[in-house]
Amino acid sequence: CRVTFKGKHYQVDDAIVAPKPLQDGGLPLWIAGGGEKVTLRIAAKYAQYTNYSCNAEEFARKSQILAEHCRDVGTEYDAIVRSANFNAVIGSSESDVKERLERIRARQVSRAGEAAVDAMLANVASPDSATGTPEQVVARLQRLRDLGCEYAILYFPEAAYDRSGIEMFEREVIPALS
Repeated sequence: CRVTFKGKHYQVDDAIVAPKPLQDGGLPLWIAGGGEKVTLRIAAKYAQYTNYSCNAEEFARKSQILAEHCRDVGTEYDAIVRSANFNAVIGSSESDVKERLERIRARQVSRAGEAAVDAMLANVASPDSATGTPEQVVARLQRLRDLGCEYAILYFPEAAYDRSGIEMFEREVIPALS
């Protein structure tokens, strides 16, 4: 397949598009972001997948706005898969979670500095994250699933040097949500 495109900022002339996508109809289009006037309208028109906030109230609001845009542009709202990103630090108890967060902080401070690491960890440990005991994580993910979130994209900041949290997620969280 060859494509020629002449846009305002980019042009290609007879570009080869290979290999071809494995999926019928081409690659599915993900549009991430929660811009209510532009981004979600573009998602309503073109996306097969969307990705926005893991905060339950915001996820519900963005979903409603996406549904309104879908009605406006004539797209079937239920055909668009909605997803959210989550930071995840999982421990067997709240004290285990706290110790894991402290180990992450100790590893990262020398690389990024205290202020940056503390800001990152505030996000990782926020009430909207997938950080906590398996039971707490299941409850948070279930709440988003009940609002229509079909994919949870998780970032495990300790996974590069300690896989026990991601293994606990596999062993205890996934079966509870299946």
